[in-house]
Amino acid sequence: MAEAQIPEGLTADYANTAVREAIHTLQETPDYEHLAAFLNTLRGGFLVVDVTGTAKKKATHIRTIRSTKGQLLLPLFTSMEELRAALPKGKQEQAKGAIMPAAGALGMIRTGKFVAAQFNPGSDALVVLRKYVELVLGDNAIDAAELEAMR
Repeated sequence: MAEAQIPEGLTADYANTAVREAIHTLQETPDYEHLAAFLNTLRGGFLVVDVTGTAKKKATHIRTIRSTKGQLLLPLFTSMEELRAALPKGKQEQAKGAIMPAAGALGMIRTGKFVAAQFNPGSDALVVLRKYVELVLGDNAIDAAELEAMR
């Protein structure tokens, strides 16, 4: 059985700064142009999923969260630091995350009845509807005009 190859430069303190910066830019100026830029940024790099406290004998499970209406959200993080920030005080040292290629992490939205992904829920807290995550997972270009037409 071949061992998984860890990409060069990927360490436990990895941070997807491009996505984090795109989140901040979108939150500062929420428009379709910045949403398109953010979604395109999600096509590169890595994201972190929360697997804290889920060490099972047969499988590792991602932790999920619920919206205020009880709908299932997929929490994704740009770094382990962001994951720790989302945990209650006193639990941050127990944080366990899996650093995955962004497409793999985003593709987890298809594994359940998720209505959206929430990025960096401990700080930036940006919720992105599933239909936009599906655009990222596709091959087509994402632009502001297309997003505005989807309203």
